[in-house]
Amino acid sequence: MNRNIIFLALAIVLSATSAVMALDSAALVGTWQLVENAKDAEGNKSPFVTSQLQFTADGKMISANMPVPFRYKINPGKAEVEKALARFPDLEGMEIMLAIAGNSQNDWSKAHIIYGVQLAGNQFTMKVSGYTPARYKKLK
Repeated sequence: MNRNIIFLALAIVLSATSAVMALDSAALVGTWQLVENAKDAEGNKSPFVTSQLQFTADGKMISANMPVPFRYKINPGKAEVEKALARFPDLEGMEIMLAIAGNSQNDWSKAHIIYGVQLAGNQFTMKVSGYTPARYKKLK
């Protein structure tokens, strides 16, 4: 009996932990202002980081650097995360966000843009492989 109670308690704690670790898509929606640019090893700014990002509820990421909005996917499946980390091991320890240009098909296994991301309150961190993380603050 005690063993069952302990097991149940452990299962509840693990479920709560994984829920906290997943990126909250509703909290991501809005406009984000760059507060710290991403740089490479030589100190050059990343061409993949923009001064402002907007995430929409229908899954679009809009940036002045991009000619068209990108569709994004957060909290990808285990196989998608493993594939992304195999290509970009320096994103280990971050949540993975996949992005596809324009209205391309939903074959996320072919996502050509992969970010490591973290979201904590009104602070959003986005990392492109080979660069330091860029940090954003939520405007609205």
